[in-house]
Amino acid sequence: MQRVFYELQMSSEAVETNSLTRAFGWDKLDAFNQHDVQEFCRVLLDNLETKMKGTSEEKSIPNLFRGNMKSYIKCLDVDYESSRTESFYDVQLNVLGMESLERAFEAYTTSEILDDENKYDAGDYGLQRAEKGVKFVELPPVLHVQLMRFQYCGVEQKINERFTFPEKMNLATCSELGPMLTEDDCVYSLHAVLVHSGEFHGGHYVTYINVNLHESVLDDTVASKWCKFDDDVVSRTTTDDAIIFNFGGEKAMNTSAYMLVYVRDNAIDQVLAPIPDSQIPQSVSRTFEMERLHRNREKKKLEEEQLCMTIALVTPDMVASNHTFDLVDQSVIHDIIPHETVWKHMMTVELYQFVHDRLFEKSSLPKIDMFDSDEEAKQARNETLRRIKGNKFNFRLWRMTDVYSTDRTSAKLSSRLRPTDVIPCRSDKRLEQFLSSDFETLYVEFSNRKDQKLQDYDKTKDLLFFLKYYDTMTEKFTLIGHILVDMNRKFAFYRSTFCEMIGLSPDTELKYYIEHAPSFLEFIADPTRSSIGKIVDEQDGGIVIVEKAETSTEQKNSKAKMTELYLDVEMEFVQTFYNKRPDEVQFEPIIKRVCLDDKLTTVAESIGKHLNVDPKKILIWTRISANRFDPYFEDYSLQTCKLLMAKALHDPRLFKKYRVQYAIMPFDVEEITKLRTQSRLYWQLPSGNVEEITLFPPKEGLVSDLLAEAKRYYPFSEGGSGKLRLLQIGSSPLSNQRVYQIYAENTQIVEVDQRSMYKQVSFQALHCRIEEIPIDELDVSPGEFFCPVVHFDREPTKLFGVSFVIKIRNNELMTEVRDRLRRKLPDVSDADFAKYKFSLLSRDKLQLCRNIEFNDGEKVNLTDMANQTTGVPQVYIGIDHKSPNQHSNEATIRILN
Repeated sequence: MQRVFYELQMSSEAVETNSLTRAFGWDKLDAFNQHDVQEFCRVLLDNLETKMKGTSEEKSIPNLFRGNMKSYIKCLDVDYESSRTESFYDVQLNVLGMESLERAFEAYTTSEILDDENKYDAGDYGLQRAEKGVKFVELPPVLHVQLMRFQYCGVEQKINERFTFPEKMNLATCSELGPMLTEDDCVYSLHAVLVHSGEFHGGHYVTYINVNLHESVLDDTVASKWCKFDDDVVSRTTTDDAIIFNFGGEKAMNTSAYMLVYVRDNAIDQVLAPIPDSQIPQSVSRTFEMERLHRNREKKKLEEEQLCMTIALVTPDMVASNHTFDLVDQSVIHDIIPHETVWKHMMTVELYQFVHDRLFEKSSLPKIDMFDSDEEAKQARNETLRRIKGNKFNFRLWRMTDVYSTDRTSAKLSSRLRPTDVIPCRSDKRLEQFLSSDFETLYVEFSNRKDQKLQDYDKTKDLLFFLKYYDTMTEKFTLIGHILVDMNRKFAFYRSTFCEMIGLSPDTELKYYIEHAPSFLEFIADPTRSSIGKIVDEQDGGIVIVEKAETSTEQKNSKAKMTELYLDVEMEFVQTFYNKRPDEVQFEPIIKRVCLDDKLTTVAESIGKHLNVDPKKILIWTRISANRFDPYFEDYSLQTCKLLMAKALHDPRLFKKYRVQYAIMPFDVEEITKLRTQSRLYWQLPSGNVEEITLFPPKEGLVSDLLAEAKRYYPFSEGGSGKLRLLQIGSSPLSNQRVYQIYAENTQIVEVDQRSMYKQVSFQALHCRIEEIPIDELDVSPGEFFCPVVHFDREPTKLFGVSFVIKIRNNELMTEVRDRLRRKLPDVSDADFAKYKFSLLSRDKLQLCRNIEFNDGEKVNLTDMANQTTGVPQVYIGIDHKSPNQHSNEATIRILN
């Protein structure tokens, strides 16, 4: 609160309240929920008063907002009066039936005569005629008036009747004048109008404040100055807009005053007096000024960061340490290589000097502040650029990208990171012209030998290439180094050069492969035929892999080894359950390496062997589309392990361990598509929780077969019946579970809720629920039937909770039905159950038929409940009570800190 008021005092911009709401213990959802303004004001003042206890400001809130009101009963014929004085922080006035604020205050304080049967018991004086009422005995400097525009009259509604309120108000007629309250203490001026637009369950608040009230009351020649506060927008407005246009009425479009703030005239000089900066405690000013400086520093730092970028420098020695795919692992770039920060608007020659200082030799050039814009700094930078320009750097910088295209395969290739664009060493080109991302990887090309000069690069004919050697004996790849090649020449031309770089005899016969990407290695069958540029689409950053021709075989060669490395994946197999049996224990996860070209049958057999389980009963989850995984029911011998990955394109450079789910079914998996049908529905556990389940009953089976399948897994309650039944429920099964009927066990499964049976395209849950049958409901005699029971909140269509059924006998006492309902609700306290209201609802439209009173001697009449044509009861029992899941705008406001 100190921060908000300090910023309001010192800032010329809209002040945020995020820090205040965070101090309340609110998250973003709480802050954006609409709260009742009067309730919020009350809660805020209560918390402030609590926090101020024990400080010098302990009485600040009561001194500003607390008044006192006397409730009295005064005898008219004898000298006797009983009274009680109570404090108030706001006055709540009725709007309905009132025309103005004055009329509402008059009705609030008008006395009532107690006479005839309502005479007052005056103790020793006996029953007496008396006057009963309330009077204000002390009025606060700031008076909050809440207008009761929201009421519950059968339904929730907003009262938007016209209701006037004055700029000046005198409450002398409503008060008891005396030493504590003079007539001057009853004169108030309107300071603020809080306006609500919208309906009962939502809307928008705006506030009108007379920001000139202090001056206008003290000086009659000074006019009022009203401002409208609409979230973070503050605008000047007229007195009529603030007052008259918020009286409400038919033309007001549900916009009307909801709360009024009046300030007592003789307290305005104290309450609204300007606060000079000198009165703000120095400790408060110092704290918030330090915070402001810190915010400014952070803001400047953020602005500077937006003008900076991060680079990672990849050198030939880092590349030489890679023995598998591509040039360098992403993990090395992001986790091992040091990251450097450079200015986006620095010249590329300055980048070269920066890299030279970092990797080779520190120069004596002065450090220049890129943000310093004065003439002296500009001249110093120009001098530094001139000196750098004369340097000759023996390295070249390349931007590394993963953009690559090839027409040699229609398959999508995994990404690759290669040097593709030279960054020129220029004093007239900014770095941002060549690098666009906030993070860039640069390759530093320098001579393979320190005594050699860097070879010149001709963009029109040269290509930067990398040489890998595959040793068929050790089955190992070694990255030898980089080389500039002429794109118009053939690979055979460079045979001796390659042999020299590797350390082989110049006449060694070689086989050549191009590593387009980890997933695509191309064998160059005739190295004397196609030009190098044609093979790699004239792109820099190509990788050529060579091997000795004499030791290369069909089984041992670069392509076979690369494919083996690419398809070798580590997987973690985790057991899951369609429905876990109460006594079933989960197996520990299994970690295995698999080849992505292996069939799923191999995986099932491997898991089965490890667990000593029949592999035919192992159900595996596979990727169906995008990242969605579902159990795979088809023939496992037709699909490979590639379906076990999260994405269609595997990237072994990520060293990711894939997680695969499997379940052990009580029957062979192939039965699911041939003999069984997959049915998703719900069951109610003994705890009362409702959960979704999936069962696999026979395709041509009955409801009894479905229940028998559920018995495998259902956690029956101890001492229960051990038998299940199937209920048809409403379309929103996890809430508003309206029960329609209990299915007979000889009903065919295909006839159960056919509209949502399993389909290949859209698999919806059956609108059915399985539950254990209570012992007292196992047998149904003639004259008995099961009546559904639903919960609703005030209106029968507003269902909530889990519906259930209750057995009713013809001619039994209604009090017995009430007792049976009580036993069905064990989690409800006796006090809450006593507040419940019961009624009969029509089966079709859930309309109220009549209320149920459970009078002594009243009996059940099934004929009265029955449909005239079918003779079957067509009613529900409805329990009317408040839903525990209130709307957010009905939740109680809490300040937690």
